[in-house]
Amino acid sequence: MMELKRPTRKILAVVLSATLLGTIAVGTAVYTHIRSTHSDASLPSLKPHADIPLRQLTTYADTLNQVFPHDGVNVPSHCTAQTGDWVAAENQNPGIASTPADWANLRLSQESGSVLWVDRQSATCGDRIGIHASLYPINADGSIDKTPRTFEVLRIGWYNGSGARMVWNSGPIKLKYRNTPTLKNATRTIETRWPTSASFDVGNDWTPGLYLVASVNKKGAIENVAPFILRGTPGDSKLVLIHSTFTWAAYNSFGGHSTYSAPVHGTLERAQVSSLDRPYAGSGITHIARDAISFVQYLESTGLNIDQVTDTDISNSPSILTHYNGIIFSGHAEYMTRTEFDAVAAARNLGINIAFMGSNSAYWQSRIEPSPTGPDRHFVMYRNPLLDPQTNWQKVTTSFANPRINTPPSLLTGEKTAGVHVTGTMKAVSIPRWLHIPQSAALTGWAANSEIDSIASGSAAPPQVHLIFSGKFELVNPTPRTLKVSRSLLGQTIWFTAPSGSATFVAGINYWPCEVSYSCPEGSVGSSTKTLLQSITSQVLTLWQTRGIGKRL
Repeated sequence: MMELKRPTRKILAVVLSATLLGTIAVGTAVYTHIRSTHSDASLPSLKPHADIPLRQLTTYADTLNQVFPHDGVNVPSHCTAQTGDWVAAENQNPGIASTPADWANLRLSQESGSVLWVDRQSATCGDRIGIHASLYPINADGSIDKTPRTFEVLRIGWYNGSGARMVWNSGPIKLKYRNTPTLKNATRTIETRWPTSASFDVGNDWTPGLYLVASVNKKGAIENVAPFILRGTPGDSKLVLIHSTFTWAAYNSFGGHSTYSAPVHGTLERAQVSSLDRPYAGSGITHIARDAISFVQYLESTGLNIDQVTDTDISNSPSILTHYNGIIFSGHAEYMTRTEFDAVAAARNLGINIAFMGSNSAYWQSRIEPSPTGPDRHFVMYRNPLLDPQTNWQKVTTSFANPRINTPPSLLTGEKTAGVHVTGTMKAVSIPRWLHIPQSAALTGWAANSEIDSIASGSAAPPQVHLIFSGKFELVNPTPRTLKVSRSLLGQTIWFTAPSGSATFVAGINYWPCEVSYSCPEGSVGSSTKTLLQSITSQVLTLWQTRGIGKRL
């Protein structure tokens, strides 16, 4: 493939007047709204059904018998197999003219100028990907910049600090303003059935990894991005990073509704089904920047070979995990399907190591369904099991700890949610001999939007958990409602081993993957904590390349 010339532009932040898009913080989500003009009274209601039988609590001992679920869908890879130090070699290529600070200052949660979505979130070489785009108001008065936009496909990596390499661009394209359909359904699903604005073929020589399709204005500023993961040959590397695309979809508030809530004429409603056939906005795109872009840029800077897949890939073909010695989750793997949950437990039982580099993992059981565009385009999350039309306990969308499912997250993580919107310090408790950091180490300066986990106990948790860091956190804005929540507010980093020899590391705080990078858009820790986080992460992932490493730790 002919090498594209290095662009001379820098990534610019797009800042939109707060008067154009209302911004509301609810839980851990940020919502933007501009097109929700309907009255909630005019929308149909969900009809509850009879209750689902309760299930006996699944114990940790029970999960030691978990085997891999059968593959439901073939997830092929047509890309060239990667060999040697392929990540380091890829990152010797010239990147775009940007710096980690440019990425940290890139603000995309509020739409402005243009927006887009792509019709594949997981792809392989040879696939054709369609771009569906629209112009978007740039001012409070609704004015629209009609100048042409250019679509660029960027591979996210290190590239000597550049952060991305451009592999394709469309040239200038004139876009139209496209309406977002009026909300009419009981599931509050926002779906833009926009036509294809442009398309591109994934090259047979493209390097697997995380890619962004960016809409760029005449000034060279990125206005909106849509991610996709290019799958490589399973087993190209010893480690695999599973991107939590379900979390991105759950928090996406484009058009006014995420699966958390949405402001509608003074009331709060939320979507039960989130469509991928729309751009990312609000906390949806914030999670992409924080948990995917920043973390991948750091990981590739280490030179470690790490394959990348989506949670949908694992849900469709759980056997993918058998090709690896270690599995990595980023900062907020909050949503999993039943198949993915069981696949992670089965991997652990084969001695495959696991690194949960965040918190609040495997909290909600979810499922995926097709949209008019294709398979796996609807993310389903009713939360209330009596409203979900699906009554099969393995598919109903509610918390894993709900007594109708009764497989709490601690079965995988050894931890439980301990606090949301908190800040604090984590101090060393017992540094294991395999982790070479000072015994007096402390992790300080965590962002006020932190989510934390602490050690779980009982039969649904591993019997022997080793505590590395622990600290009491404080609620940033305590209210009577938050004070009623029975949580410990202890943020704790742990590790433990399974009888198979699999080692599990759990960071216990959601900002860990973002803070290891220099491009974290919400970075708040100081240089000493960042250096510690980088050292711990690098050591864990290096060790986790050996299957069954827990037998030697």
